[in-house]
Amino acid sequence: MEVMEGGIDKISLITKRDVERKLGLQKRKEDRNNLSADNEKLGFFEETFTNKRLDIENLLERSNHLEKTMLPDHFNTISKEILLLQKYVASSNIFLRSYDIKKCQESLQELTVKSKELEDELLPKRKFGFKNKTKPNPQKKKQPNSKDEVDFHSKSAVTTKYLCGFTNKTGETLVMSGNDIYKKDVTAENLNNCKIKFLGCPSTLHLNHLKDCYVFSGPVSTSIFADNCSNCTLVIACQQLRLHSSKNVNIYLHVTSRAIMEDCHDIFLAPYNLKYDNLDKDFQESGLDRSTNNWKCIDDFNWLNIEKPSPNWSLLKGKDVVDVWDNII
Repeated sequence: MEVMEGGIDKISLITKRDVERKLGLQKRKEDRNNLSADNEKLGFFEETFTNKRLDIENLLERSNHLEKTMLPDHFNTISKEILLLQKYVASSNIFLRSYDIKKCQESLQELTVKSKELEDELLPKRKFGFKNKTKPNPQKKKQPNSKDEVDFHSKSAVTTKYLCGFTNKTGETLVMSGNDIYKKDVTAENLNNCKIKFLGCPSTLHLNHLKDCYVFSGPVSTSIFADNCSNCTLVIACQQLRLHSSKNVNIYLHVTSRAIMEDCHDIFLAPYNLKYDNLDKDFQESGLDRSTNNWKCIDDFNWLNIEKPSPNWSLLKGKDVVDVWDNII
């Protein structure tokens, strides 16, 4: 009986070792298959990334040959393509090596910097220009300063050749409407604690360095560029919104493409709800589709995780939403 039991133990041991050997062979086979699959994925990724990067570089090279009126949409396309490529890299992190990720991030940064520099060169931000006034004949009586004359750096008067908009104001209510802004490039810059109303149909709207301000705008035919805005409320409609380096901003938005933000935080969104006379007409003039509003489709250049929402923006809800602006306007 003992001999039989000993024989059974040996058979069990042999069987166990045989099973372990087969499992080991199976695991090594699976590892080889997985490695082959990962290599195939990596090869496909590298080819796709390279092709997309070359497409973006070709778009950048075309920039110098386009008419200025086409450049805002052109650079918007480039920004979207860079963002899509960033998301593609982020979604492929599961099989990419650290070296591959770093190399891709460097390429993306290079494309972003090149695009920004080229856009700044070809589409410089509109500045409020000041033109020196011709010195009057000393024998003639000096005329008092007109409304277009300002004194910024000295007591001598200069004549301001205003672009369309407002600059360097504090604590004022500023209004432009109708033909004054129709299809024009409009700017609001260096404003503090102001209420700004553009009740009409501008072509483009630039909002630069605003603090503690309310901005109410009719439909903008193309783009709104907002940079360095803090503690502001924007009630705006446009084809595309580009928001940079801003914080603590409530945006009541109508946008027919998508909104893009970069280096921003504490951005809160709700649908556009401004009402004023001729709003329907202005929408028709602008060419914006009132039935299409992507107000909560935000591309955040600082957040590439496609599985989780960006922490830099969220939706306004409940009592935080202003339904009627009459008391503020």
